[in-house]
Amino acid sequence: MTATEVSRTAVTTTTGAAGIGYDSAGHGEPHLLFLHGWCGDRSFFAPQFEHFAATHRVVSVDLPGHGQSKAPDAYTIEALAAGVAALGRELGLGRGVLVSHSLGSMVSLALAEQAPELVSAQIMVDPPPLSKAVWKDFSASLLTGFEGPEPGESRRKFVEQMFLATDDAERRVRIVQAMCAAPDDVAIATTKAMAAFDPGAALRDAAVPVLVIASAVPTNSTAYLQEINPAVITGQTVGAGHFLQLEVPDQVNLMIERFLAVS
Repeated sequence: MTATEVSRTAVTTTTGAAGIGYDSAGHGEPHLLFLHGWCGDRSFFAPQFEHFAATHRVVSVDLPGHGQSKAPDAYTIEALAAGVAALGRELGLGRGVLVSHSLGSMVSLALAEQAPELVSAQIMVDPPPLSKAVWKDFSASLLTGFEGPEPGESRRKFVEQMFLATDDAERRVRIVQAMCAAPDDVAIATTKAMAAFDPGAALRDAAVPVLVIASAVPTNSTAYLQEINPAVITGQTVGAGHFLQLEVPDQVNLMIERFLAVS
């Protein structure tokens, strides 16, 4: 599954001076900057990139160490955010909307703290658990497998449980293959980075509008999100697992459009 599977016109595909691979297309404000999830790449937002390129400038990146982007000096959420921020400044993006998935949601929160001049709103698509306390035990159980004698099998089992029975079987195979193809050291380092970051504190301090779009089985309850930040807007898709932006793009795109119109 690659970004080129989607037919698009006037797309610039390149690597910036910051070493970040990205696609860019379209015109119109606010621009949308897409941040993919753990062990993914920029193709994981291909349906949204194509849809919104008709009305907005869109930029979709490979996070540092993923896809065509060079590795960061250190695998921390803050370092991943700094790489994206450097690209945003290089492209002269100014303030725009961050649209993130999974791990990318943590990067989005860190980016909003580091570079508020680049962020006017945040849209998080099925973010991971946003409680650092949850990650303490969760990451330990994941790393036991990822650092064990069969890391590939451990990662495959972890990714497989992100799907629902209603998800498309062929798409599921492609996603699992793509995510298991990422290097083991990147999978391990980014898992540790997620455990070290405090996304709840960043969400609590968010100074811009935030939309969280959950899968059919939300990782974070609405009550929890609004306890952290009462201004958070929540939505939920029907009949789709963790990769809802690929499984039910029409549902996700409509929620993004409405949020852009009212925020």
